[in-house]
Amino acid sequence: MGRSRSPFAWSLVLPVAAAEFLLLVATANRYGYHRDELYFRVAAQHPAWGYDDQPALTPLLGRLSESLFGETPRGLRVVSALAIAIVVLLVALIARELGAGRTGQTVAALATGASGAALAVGHLLSTTTFDVLVWVTVVYLVARILGGGDERQWLLVGFVVGLGLENKHLVLLLVAGLGCGCLLERRWELVRSRWLWAGAVLALTLWLPNLVWQAQHGWPQLRLASEIGREDPVGYRIELLPFQLLLVGPLLAPLWLGGLWWLLRRAEARPYRPLGLAYLVLLAIAFVTGAKPYYTIGLLLALLGAGGAVAESWISGRRGRRFALGVAIAVSAAIAAVLVLPLVPVQDVHATPIPDVNEDAIETIGWPTFTATVARAWNRLPPSARSNALVYTSNYGEAGAIARYGPALGIPHAYSGHNAFWRFGRPSDGARPIIVVGYHDPATLRGTFEDCALSARIDNGVGIDNEEQGAPVWTCATTVEAWSRLWPRLHSLNP
Repeated sequence: MGRSRSPFAWSLVLPVAAAEFLLLVATANRYGYHRDELYFRVAAQHPAWGYDDQPALTPLLGRLSESLFGETPRGLRVVSALAIAIVVLLVALIARELGAGRTGQTVAALATGASGAALAVGHLLSTTTFDVLVWVTVVYLVARILGGGDERQWLLVGFVVGLGLENKHLVLLLVAGLGCGCLLERRWELVRSRWLWAGAVLALTLWLPNLVWQAQHGWPQLRLASEIGREDPVGYRIELLPFQLLLVGPLLAPLWLGGLWWLLRRAEARPYRPLGLAYLVLLAIAFVTGAKPYYTIGLLLALLGAGGAVAESWISGRRGRRFALGVAIAVSAAIAAVLVLPLVPVQDVHATPIPDVNEDAIETIGWPTFTATVARAWNRLPPSARSNALVYTSNYGEAGAIARYGPALGIPHAYSGHNAFWRFGRPSDGARPIIVVGYHDPATLRGTFEDCALSARIDNGVGIDNEEQGAPVWTCATTVEAWSRLWPRLHSLNP
């Protein structure tokens, strides 16, 4: 039988979660769509059990959000803001599960809401947003089981893991970490539980449609993962440990580090030690494989729950410590908000550190201007030529931007060979002329397009050096051969 726990501090934690939600929704329209969001909008119009670069869930959630709240960045992101508000509640519940009372639960909720990680993933619609929600939910459920809860909750764990695998495959890292943690602690009774294996079967069943899709299409996501693994494995290893301190925020690092120490060293935390060991295992996996340092984000936020349990006793009856912790949370929230939310006027962003520390922010700036530039090249074509003309872009963000803004400017749609956008349709044979976007090196046009002339260059007008800034827009008379023969060669898998 599980031990008794303090009541959940709904009156304190719920307002924190609500404030997080309202802040994310209020700022969601300040800049614009991220390139991935523009891609997800088009992917949702081509529903499938999988895509080349992710499973199907995130585009579908974005489509649901837009259908309910409007076709704006805010409308698309409401579901993300809700997901992170739930994460705030869950981290407080983890703190409660680990023994925290009202104060510890509130500290955990406030620290989660103030973290740069939560604000960053809650601001955008991304697979990481819902991956974090899945990880934190799994940690909460496993903590309940480790503390003596009903073993039938393994079915809930299996359901959440299976659902998470329809969003992003990284939850398998969490499963591996928790599994190793339980084995290192010799929690053999967990392995022997028939409910654990029933939950595993449920997870596999829910994941199966995506696995079948991947198998039928040659496992493109594995090939893409291989490309990502070759990006900068040495750099990722060097950055791994320092990045852990930055993900949540340097001022909040003592909180989750204290929670980790408590899980690993204190006798009263022994039942929950697999949670701390899981984080160490995850770090080891990331280091050995050269994985991206942010892959630990979901478990880091969960460790803030343990930090809340530790902080409660640390600040009890000590006004100075309570004040210091409050200042650390408030300052962290302010710094994180400026860096990851669109608070700085767009024309001033280039003069701040934001472009250097938050690449996602600069990828939300300039898409309407980008499309207007392409439209000017398009509208310079003779009216008789436009009926058979098309736009071809070098990446899915550019194609997604034209899908969103192009029709109002006379461009019906765009094509691209990038990742799953390649599957969303190819041009008909003989379609020409072609407005080609990207391809900074004219030599890359050869072998695909013929008789190309530079028509324009992209300028976002606010000095932001993002991926599209300075990109050429070409007008090409034709292709070297029919699109049906050319199209297989144009498929590219890269992040």
